[in-house]
Amino acid sequence: MELILAIVIAGPVGYFSGTRRRALITYLVLWAIVFPVQTVVVYSMDDSGSVLYWVFNALILCVGIALNRLGSVLRERRRASAEAIG
Repeated sequence: MELILAIVIAGPVGYFSGTRRRALITYLVLWAIVFPVQTVVVYSMDDSGSVLYWVFNALILCVGIALNRLGSVLRERRRASAEAIG
């Protein structure tokens, strides 16, 4: 679930939010909703408590933040080029 959120939602949230800060906060709020649910589901199926689960989820969070930032940068570039043209 967290991977889907990072790939599908992070970039568009960064692009369509008004500021970088609002985009990041929005993404982190969505992540804070999805991550505990995912963790409960994973640990209800397997009680091993693997360290790799936490490492991979940290990496996925980093990818989501990077995609969110990329969306913000693309929005700002498009806005700058539109202002330069018109």
